[in-house]
Amino acid sequence: MKQIFAGMHYFISGFSLITKPGIKRYVFMPLLINALVFISLFLVFRHYVSLFNNWFALYLPVWLQWLSAILWLLFIISFILFFITTFVIFANIISAPFNSLLSEAVENYLCGKTFPPRSLFANIKDIPRIIGRQFAVLIYYALRMLLVLILFLIPLTQPIATIVWFLFSAWFVTLTYLDYPSDNHRVSFFATKNQLRDYRLTGFGFGISVLVVTMIPGLNLLVIPAAVAGATEFWLRVFPKK
Repeated sequence: MKQIFAGMHYFISGFSLITKPGIKRYVFMPLLINALVFISLFLVFRHYVSLFNNWFALYLPVWLQWLSAILWLLFIISFILFFITTFVIFANIISAPFNSLLSEAVENYLCGKTFPPRSLFANIKDIPRIIGRQFAVLIYYALRMLLVLILFLIPLTQPIATIVWFLFSAWFVTLTYLDYPSDNHRVSFFATKNQLRDYRLTGFGFGISVLVVTMIPGLNLLVIPAAVAGATEFWLRVFPKK
């Protein structure tokens, strides 16, 4: 439990870090992108929930109406998890270059050092590589989530599948945000993934916190910058000890 709470602490600490001098100016763009992606996906989410509700009411027999509440709840939980994961994926891919700069600023603040200055051209040149790493994280996630989706197709396994989805989504979220400080130091995604296995419970604590806060209106708009800042502190405090 101590490790899980340590992971939660790093994420919560991120909310404080993004208000520090020299860091705040890097928060605006991820915050704006976060808001736009969240609103867009919420409208899509509401549309498909409404469609499912209408379809479900037509095909469920009268004598099984009592099952509608249970099945509807399972659908909502699964869809919310899908929505949150999709939100994290799209928002992070779009804001990846800005998140990288934010991670650098947080490290500068925590360590009292600065990265070598880079020109605007160098920053633009880095964009394809940074976004490419996010796609590598996405591919890692997508291949494994296919196995979880199979569980949803097997009768009576939906509750188990929902729990597995939530836990793996927490793991994926942690990897996503740890990738920013790792990339700034040119540590490969696979090396980061292997190191995180030694701090599995801390990673779950961090990822679960991010997923839970993503469900809270208002606070969810600050999730991405806070998670980037918290993951940077996580990476600095824990990984170098390896």
